[in-house]
Amino acid sequence: MKNLLQIYGKYIAVTWIIIFLLLAGNLGALFYIGVRSRNLQNGLEVASGVGRFASELFAGRTAGEPLALTEEGEELLEKNRFVFLFVLDEAGDVIFDWRCPEDFSDHYTAGEVASFSRWYLRDYPVKVWNTDEGLLVAGREKGSTWKMTMEYSEIFMRNLAFHLKIVLLVNLAIILTVVAYLGYRFYRSMKPLSGGIAMLSRNERVCLPERGSLSTLAAQLNRTSDILERQKAYLEQRDSARTEWIAGVSHDIRTPLAVIMGYADRLEREERLSGRGRACTEAIKKQSLQIRKLIEDLNLTSKLAYHMQPLRVHAFRPAALLRELAAQTLNEEEGEQYGVELSMDKDFEQISIQGDEELLARAVGNLLNNSVRHNPQGCRIVLEGSVLPREEDGASPRIRIAVTDTGVGIPREVIETLNAAAGGTSKTGVQGDGAEEQICVDPGRESFAGRVQAAGGTRPPHVMGLRIAAQIAEAHGGFLRVLEEGRRVEIVV
Repeated sequence: MKNLLQIYGKYIAVTWIIIFLLLAGNLGALFYIGVRSRNLQNGLEVASGVGRFASELFAGRTAGEPLALTEEGEELLEKNRFVFLFVLDEAGDVIFDWRCPEDFSDHYTAGEVASFSRWYLRDYPVKVWNTDEGLLVAGREKGSTWKMTMEYSEIFMRNLAFHLKIVLLVNLAIILTVVAYLGYRFYRSMKPLSGGIAMLSRNERVCLPERGSLSTLAAQLNRTSDILERQKAYLEQRDSARTEWIAGVSHDIRTPLAVIMGYADRLEREERLSGRGRACTEAIKKQSLQIRKLIEDLNLTSKLAYHMQPLRVHAFRPAALLRELAAQTLNEEEGEQYGVELSMDKDFEQISIQGDEELLARAVGNLLNNSVRHNPQGCRIVLEGSVLPREEDGASPRIRIAVTDTGVGIPREVIETLNAAAGGTSKTGVQGDGAEEQICVDPGRESFAGRVQAAGGTRPPHVMGLRIAAQIAEAHGGFLRVLEEGRRVEIVV
């Protein structure tokens, strides 16, 4: 947070500096335009100053002769846009006039002279020069000059709107240039950070240059990357140790388990064995087979979880696989309380897919075994196969294999435990109220198993068969989902 405030404060300071520079530049430009306009106006007056006017007015004049304006004098007045001129003596009387309006007076008091010297004479802007022959007064057209504390020409005032437009355009150009420059600098500063965040999302190592205004953030990203790299190495080491431990324990258990099963087989064939002993021997064999199956499941789910189980991919017909599994289930289960119905559409009968046939058979077999094992009172099982519509042109067709039974269904607690074991990323779901409800357990939330154990209850439900089926589906680029309140399980690959 402190780093962000520093960056924010820096850009605020830069903004105020830019505003100050713009204001200073605008005031300077306005002052320059005003001074230049005044100099231009004064330039006309300098060019037609007192000395030159006097020389033109009194050229060739001898003492006692009346004042006379030469042709050069008239041209000079017209050139400087003067429309009349008159001369006052010390008493305020007009002793000479040129083109003066008819309503002008022949005498002016000192107050009148002071007034029109600063402002206007009957709305005419005038200029006043004191010469040896008297006070020379020259005037321009009405409305040609604005007289304020500072005087500006009519041309300047007429062009004032143009000057303001120029100033606004210059300001806009400066602002856009500065914004573009600052934005580009900010983009250059943020680009490595954005790339570093993208690399972190791809689980890649980040090493950013720690310089510039965002150097602190870059350093924090580098440290975060180092922490994640260490955690990744630790997790890989832990997962490898876990896999090796499971494989080692499984290997160590196989030898004594084989001995137990061998002795149980010999005892079962012993003629002197009583009926109770024979029943115990059969139970030992059955439980030993269950232990061996659990060890195989443990190895398989561990390898699938860490992508260590190679897929033996080849082309096969899933319709033949479903027929074989349905027949196998019917042969293994005695009695009429179980019935298996096989339903496949025409496209499914003909399609051939690429995959690991043995693993897919294991996944579907686990679903069939769940329906049988959790419904000891019997149920009706429907094994379905169908081809899904192509999601896009050129895509490989996907198939759906569903196992539906009329039994008790999979409890919601089992689904929660399965999702919690998958880290909340499983696509498994349960349908409710006629619509599919996707359940994704938050990895940070206490799982169902944890709640049961914290309450002093029994162990969480066993989900090994369903988890292996979901992992096999995911290994084939598909998913597993549970529908119809746990009575229907679909595998899509």
